Amino acid sequence: MVRFGVIALAALAISLSDAAEPTCSTDEVQFAEGCVKYEDAFQQTYDFLYSNLPSWDKTNKQSLGFHDSVTPDTDGLDDGIATLGLNISLDAQQKYSWAWDLPQDIFQEYVATYAHVNEARVDWRPMLSTATSSILDNAPSDTALDTVEDAVYYINSQMWHTETSGLINNVTFKSSQTPLIYDPMSTLVFGYASCTGVSILFADALKTVGIAARVSGTPAWNGVYENGNHNWIEVYLPETGEWAFMESNPAGGGETLSNPCDKWFCSPAKMANGTKFYSSRFESTSSTVYPMAWDLENLEVPGDDRTDYYQDACNKC
Repeated sequence: MVRFGVIALAALAISLSDAAEPTCSTDEVQFAEGCVKYEDAFQQTYDFLYSNLPSWDKTNKQSLGFHDSVTPDTDGLDDGIATLGLNISLDAQQKYSWAWDLPQDIFQEYVATYAHVNEARVDWRPMLSTATSSILDNAPSDTALDTVEDAVYYINSQMWHTETSGLINNVTFKSSQTPLIYDPMSTLVFGYASCTGVSILFADALKTVGIAARVSGTPAWNGVYENGNHNWIEVYLPETGEWAFMESNPAGGGETLSNPCDKWFCSPAKMANGTKFYSSRFESTSSTVYPMAWDLENLEVPGDDRTDYYQDACNKC
């Protein structure tokens, strides 16, 4: 259920970048294209999500919060994972100055979405939103938090340990866990996941503070499935309009969004024999499939073919 005007003017003024000031009123959401009424932004994003539901989510659309007709429900049963998460997404879009330059279509597909691939649909956004906003709000005064990159690096340095994140568990890397453990709540409960699980958790955490993020990777190094797969994340940088990539601290650590060559896998050897790379999408009109190494016969997760980008970037390392 949509909530209108949920961010007060005082809250909007608490921007992590002192130089940035919102140009929209408190009942509007700021995007790169301009100001959109909160209720309109909600409906437009709701429509995008509903029209692109994966087949398995169409069966459970009521649980996700989607309905063919809108009828008030006094018990709150018209709310669901996707629609409650949408309100939190719009609140973050209002609050964080680095989000104001996001194009609305990028927000809809890479911030407001409730899943990346075929992981279990769980209500991760309230818990992760509390954790990530607390991490940012309690950062030391001399912490640089003016840009998307600043926020990504700081969240990555803090979110994996319960004493700094407030989450229920430390999270570490443990190989060969997908598809047993890869949705964000399972990763938190068990305290570990392989590359897919920690990547999904990292991307979801970033999305709760208005940072567009998606899961990327290869289903087979050097085109040979026996060589294994790997996943990481890509982050959208509004200032350049491009995607950059990195790993979560449990799987990598000390990496940047600016230097492709500081990732262990970004090398000519890993690119040999035509290694293919993909990023996950939600928009169902994409003609590209995101191949999942744990479910190769599943052709229903849309994707972007990122092979040319990674081959070009990593063959220079």
